[in-house]
Amino acid sequence: MTRTIYALAFGLYFGVIQTAYFFGLEILLTAAYTSFITATLAWISGVIAGLFLPDGRGDGGRMTNLTVAKPLIARPLMAWPLVAWHIAGLLAYYGAMVLLSSFPYDFSLLPAYWILIMISGAQAGHFFRINQPYFPTAAQLFLMENNGFIIGWISGFGGFVALGVKSLLITPAALGLTLIPMILLHARYATGQVAEPEETDSTYAS
Repeated sequence: MTRTIYALAFGLYFGVIQTAYFFGLEILLTAAYTSFITATLAWISGVIAGLFLPDGRGDGGRMTNLTVAKPLIARPLMAWPLVAWHIAGLLAYYGAMVLLSSFPYDFSLLPAYWILIMISGAQAGHFFRINQPYFPTAAQLFLMENNGFIIGWISGFGGFVALGVKSLLITPAALGLTLIPMILLHARYATGQVAEPEETDSTYAS
């Protein structure tokens, strides 16, 4: 599993789940601009918050140099922060879907949807923060994740057109559960427990 595939896969997941939030709000809250604004701004707020979450390496919340050619890693990558936020983001999504289904068109729950979307968005920011040191530059990680995100948006729209509401219930869970083994494998590669194919030791130099 290369770093590129890893970043693309998570970008795809983030794009799909944000699209699913958007369609859920459009169908069960309002078809007005409020749904788009909520899905977009709450997600961005979560991403920003996620950049400051602890990464499990005990560095006090500091990010490494974003432009160095070789990562500066003081401690091994721990899988549990990524797994924890991954599960939290997925549960937040389905929590929002349950609320939307139980209380359709109820604008009093808009703050709750904002918070739940922020939790899912925080995973995207946390993903970037915790994985940035394991890529040659932050720009490379951002490019791969962003490309995956665009594919996720397109796939999310295509899935909704093809499957309707079923895609909102099935796709996020299917992708989310598939990514958990990838998190665990990536953590092992990053800590040098497994030699990653086609990438030398300098890829995850400590």
